[in-house]
Amino acid sequence: MSGDPKAELIARTARKRQDVERWLASAVPRKRRLLNVTIFGGTLAAAFTAGPAVGGQGFTRWLTMTFGLESPSWQLLCGAAAVSSVAATVATQVLKSQNVEEHLARAQNCRAKLEMIEVGLSTGYLDVGQATTEFLRCVEDASFIDAR
Repeated sequence: MSGDPKAELIARTARKRQDVERWLASAVPRKRRLLNVTIFGGTLAAAFTAGPAVGGQGFTRWLTMTFGLESPSWQLLCGAAAVSSVAATVATQVLKSQNVEEHLARAQNCRAKLEMIEVGLSTGYLDVGQATTEFLRCVEDASFIDAR
């Protein structure tokens, strides 16, 4: 540690910002994948059930003969719909149970605050006491981030 509290706080802020950036770099694509599974899974489930629902037995017989299926096509379509629906449900529950949206918002807010602290300290706009208070709030808000 250096003897200069301002320099030490700037260094800590930069390290914490790197931790937040790393976390965001992995969390944003994960959220996008989960949302895509939710959207596509739900859409596929609806599409797989729409054919038999609208076309009835005539459609399912035609589909079974067209693809030379051993089983009736409605069974395969219902199975595919069930798998798609389960995937969408699981992805939705992971998003909700792990507070993905909230954590992303908090991490992005923390990243902005950390940048503000660095700039404020570097330009003299913030004194060390104010910056330390803001830094500690940011660390608390981002406590879910696993610093490696």
